[in-house]
Amino acid sequence: MVFILIWITTFKNAYRIDPSIRPRIRVNFLERADHDIFDISFMGLVSQAVIAVIGYSWMYTITRRIKLSLLATLPPILLNILYSGTHTLYAALDVFTWLSYGVIHFISPFFAALWLWLFAPPGVVSVFGWTFGIQNCLGIITHLSFPTAAPWYGDQYGYPLPPGNYSIPGSAAGLVRVDAVLGTHIYQNAFKASPLVFGAFPSLHGAFSCCCFFFIGRYSRKGFFILGFYVLWQWFSTMYLRHHWRIDLLGGLAYSAFAFSMFYRSLGRMDKAYTFGESGGNGWQRLFEGTKLQYAFDGKPDVGYEAVTGTPESGSPLSTIVELDGREEDLEAGRICSSALRPP
Repeated sequence: MVFILIWITTFKNAYRIDPSIRPRIRVNFLERADHDIFDISFMGLVSQAVIAVIGYSWMYTITRRIKLSLLATLPPILLNILYSGTHTLYAALDVFTWLSYGVIHFISPFFAALWLWLFAPPGVVSVFGWTFGIQNCLGIITHLSFPTAAPWYGDQYGYPLPPGNYSIPGSAAGLVRVDAVLGTHIYQNAFKASPLVFGAFPSLHGAFSCCCFFFIGRYSRKGFFILGFYVLWQWFSTMYLRHHWRIDLLGGLAYSAFAFSMFYRSLGRMDKAYTFGESGGNGWQRLFEGTKLQYAFDGKPDVGYEAVTGTPESGSPLSTIVELDGREEDLEAGRICSSALRPP
């Protein structure tokens, strides 16, 4: 919670920083870097291959799961595919992208936190809050120390890009079309008054969605696919509305992955404690304790989890059997249980 408050306070008061002590605005950097990394050229292909290897190595290091690690190699390919669909404008796409960028973005962390409190092991929602706060603090520090221009800057001021200065107002970019559809000036006025105009890299819109994906995808198979779609939707929306480059979204993913990695072992301990009943029930179970709804989404401990332990008197080796009938949607439970119960 502390980091979230620091991030919000810093963002809201960024305009108070004296421009004379702020760093030079790099209006050309991101566009050049974006094309260098993602264009289909020798340098671009090498860069994308390196990013894919880094993604695989990161995921395999923390999970030791090959198939899941292969998914971490896909972001460069997916970003290029999504980017290819952002060049033609349609009224329907304006509304579709607005829903993700301008509506769901602001409520997704609250829904994710509520879901985690209800259905994830006790303590996970707190870790989510720390991860979310840290990634955003790192993002705002980068925005202030390395100010960069979004795609709308070139659209609005033309090429060659004029030097940036801190008196330039923000722009709603593609959201202007949404204002026209809605018959309002909400987004034009909101972005014009933005306290931090040159904060394109990393994309915190992208980081928000990735953070929600990492946590909910860990505990729900359906959530993995739903939040995976949300990440792709957000990536497409930010590029279509001309608020971010591909490299900004890759940066948001990297910042979120870094913050998530900081607490990965803690999550493993929480999962293990919950699996063996050491930490009590989740929020849903506590909320409906003693009612028929208590185990509506989780099997009862004596049904979903059956522990059979050999007694010293029998001379049989210690053995434990765990059935996962009540947790079939938990992506990590089976792995955690099997690794926890494997004899040394």
